[in-house]
Amino acid sequence: MKYQDGSNTVNGYVVGVRTGSALGDAADPTNDGYDHLRNAEHVGTVIQDADSDAENPTPVLISIEITTLPTKTNYLVGESLDLTGIVVTGSFSGGSSGTVDVTVDDVTGFDSSASAASQTLTVTVDGCTDTFDVTIS
Repeated sequence: MKYQDGSNTVNGYVVGVRTGSALGDAADPTNDGYDHLRNAEHVGTVIQDADSDAENPTPVLISIEITTLPTKTNYLVGESLDLTGIVVTGSFSGGSSGTVDVTVDDVTGFDSSASAASQTLTVTVDGCTDTFDVTIS
């Protein structure tokens, strides 16, 4: 997306256009911001932080996916959450992807105080989420 003066920044932030679904598609700073099929403007989306360099923009996390489950997904009542082995892959603005660090503080929904045939845990990193299930016996 470009403004009339040819720039694509507002107060130091690069502005792009998010196309498609919020989870699957990255913001596209090369999009002209015009939807030719609907004959309408898109809404701009900030896709990098103000401290990043225009030549080497800081990628922004767009989505996460749990690509390898933790080794332990079956727990006994009273056990603590163990994320050993989990691999979370992040998709970033600009099309890059990479492993994202996850800690127990990034996981919600774990409660081993009582048995549960299935308990869905949510991993959240920078506002992006994915889920996996565990059992408590």
